[in-house]
Amino acid sequence: MSVTGFIGRALLSSLFIKQGIEHFQDPEPIVRAARGAEVPQPELAVQINSGVMLGAGALMAVGILPRVMGTALATSLIPTTVIGHPFWDKQGKERQQQQVQFFKNLALFGALLYVTSQD
Repeated sequence: MSVTGFIGRALLSSLFIKQGIEHFQDPEPIVRAARGAEVPQPELAVQINSGVMLGAGALMAVGILPRVMGTALATSLIPTTVIGHPFWDKQGKERQQQQVQFFKNLALFGALLYVTSQD
Protein backbone atom coordinates (compact mmCIF):
# COMPACT_ATOMS: atom_id res chain seq x y z
CA MET A 1 0.00 0.00 0.00
CA SER A 2 1.15 3.50 -0.74
CA VAL A 3 2.02 5.96 2.00
CA THR A 4 -0.90 8.19 1.01
CA GLY A 5 -3.25 5.20 1.10
CA PHE A 6 -2.04 4.29 4.59
CA ILE A 7 -2.41 7.87 5.82
CA GLY A 8 -5.88 8.18 4.26
CA ARG A 9 -7.07 4.95 5.83
CA ALA A 10 -5.68 5.99 9.23
CA LEU A 11 -7.32 9.42 9.03
CA LEU A 12 -10.65 7.90 8.02
CA SER A 13 -10.41 5.43 10.89
CA SER A 14 -9.62 8.16 13.43
CA LEU A 15 -13.16 9.52 13.41
CA PHE A 16 -14.64 6.10 14.19
CA ILE A 17 -12.10 5.44 16.94
CA LYS A 18 -12.83 8.82 18.55
CA GLN A 19 -16.60 8.37 18.34
CA GLY A 20 -16.41 4.82 19.69
CA ILE A 21 -14.45 6.01 22.73
CA GLU A 22 -16.80 8.95 23.31
CA HIS A 23 -19.89 6.76 23.07
CA PHE A 24 -18.44 4.32 25.61
CA GLN A 25 -17.62 7.19 27.97
CA ASP A 26 -20.97 9.00 27.60
CA PRO A 27 -23.55 6.68 26.03
CA GLU A 28 -26.70 8.40 27.35
CA PRO A 29 -27.34 10.87 24.47
CA ILE A 30 -26.97 8.06 21.94
CA VAL A 31 -29.12 5.70 24.03
CA ARG A 32 -31.83 8.40 24.20
CA ALA A 33 -31.80 8.74 20.41
CA ALA A 34 -31.99 4.96 20.03
CA ARG A 35 -34.88 4.80 22.50
CA GLY A 36 -36.66 7.57 20.60
CA ALA A 37 -36.29 5.56 17.40
CA GLU A 38 -37.66 2.50 19.21
CA VAL A 39 -34.47 0.47 18.80
CA PRO A 40 -34.83 -2.75 20.80
CA GLN A 41 -32.42 -2.91 23.75
CA PRO A 42 -30.98 0.54 23.06
CA GLU A 43 -28.20 0.28 25.69
CA LEU A 44 -26.92 -2.94 24.15
CA ALA A 45 -27.26 -1.57 20.61
CA VAL A 46 -25.18 1.49 21.55
CA GLN A 47 -22.52 -0.68 23.21
CA ILE A 48 -22.28 -2.92 20.15
CA ASN A 49 -22.12 0.03 17.77
CA SER A 50 -19.47 1.73 19.92
CA GLY A 51 -17.44 -1.47 19.96
CA VAL A 52 -17.67 -1.79 16.17
CA MET A 53 -16.55 1.81 15.70
CA LEU A 54 -13.62 1.47 18.10
CA GLY A 55 -12.52 -2.05 17.19
CA ALA A 56 -13.03 -1.97 13.44
CA GLY A 57 -11.67 1.57 13.27
CA ALA A 58 -8.47 0.59 15.10
CA LEU A 59 -7.97 -2.56 13.04
CA MET A 60 -8.57 -0.75 9.78
CA ALA A 61 -6.18 2.03 10.82
CA VAL A 62 -3.30 -0.42 11.22
CA GLY A 63 -4.20 -2.38 8.10
CA ILE A 64 -5.63 -5.55 9.64
CA LEU A 65 -8.40 -6.83 7.36
CA PRO A 66 -9.16 -3.31 6.08
CA ARG A 67 -11.82 -4.49 3.64
CA VAL A 68 -13.70 -6.42 6.33
CA MET A 69 -13.32 -3.61 8.87
CA GLY A 70 -14.41 -1.01 6.31
CA THR A 71 -17.48 -3.11 5.55
CA ALA A 72 -18.29 -3.35 9.28
CA LEU A 73 -17.96 0.41 9.68
CA ALA A 74 -20.04 1.13 6.57
CA THR A 75 -22.74 -1.23 7.80
CA SER A 76 -22.79 0.44 11.22
CA LEU A 77 -23.18 3.85 9.58
CA ILE A 78 -26.57 3.00 8.08
CA PRO A 79 -28.63 2.90 11.31
CA THR A 80 -26.40 5.53 12.91
CA THR A 81 -27.14 7.98 10.10
CA VAL A 82 -30.87 7.32 9.85
CA ILE A 83 -31.50 7.28 13.61
CA GLY A 84 -28.98 9.90 14.63
CA HIS A 85 -29.58 12.56 12.00
CA PRO A 86 -33.28 12.63 10.96
CA PHE A 87 -33.17 16.08 9.36
CA TRP A 88 -36.52 15.40 7.68
CA ASP A 89 -38.21 15.69 11.12
CA LYS A 90 -36.55 19.01 12.01
CA GLN A 91 -37.03 22.66 11.20
CA GLY A 92 -34.79 25.69 10.80
CA LYS A 93 -31.26 25.64 12.14
CA GLU A 94 -31.61 22.18 13.71
CA ARG A 95 -32.70 20.77 10.34
CA GLN A 96 -29.68 22.35 8.68
CA GLN A 97 -27.29 20.96 11.33
CA GLN A 98 -28.75 17.45 11.10
CA GLN A 99 -28.65 17.58 7.32
CA VAL A 100 -24.94 18.47 7.38
CA GLN A 101 -24.25 15.51 9.71
CA PHE A 102 -26.38 13.20 7.57
CA PHE A 103 -24.47 14.10 4.41
CA LYS A 104 -21.12 13.94 6.24
CA ASN A 105 -22.02 10.34 7.11
CA LEU A 106 -22.90 9.66 3.48
CA ALA A 107 -19.46 10.93 2.50
CA LEU A 108 -17.87 8.65 5.11
CA PHE A 109 -19.93 5.78 3.73
CA GLY A 110 -18.57 6.54 0.26
CA ALA A 111 -15.00 6.66 1.56
CA LEU A 112 -15.51 3.31 3.28
CA LEU A 113 -16.90 1.80 0.08
CA TYR A 114 -13.76 3.01 -1.67
CA VAL A 115 -11.52 1.47 1.01
CA THR A 116 -13.33 -1.87 0.76
CA SER A 117 -12.91 -1.92 -3.02
CA GLN A 118 -9.11 -1.62 -2.89
CA ASP A 119 -6.88 -4.67 -3.31
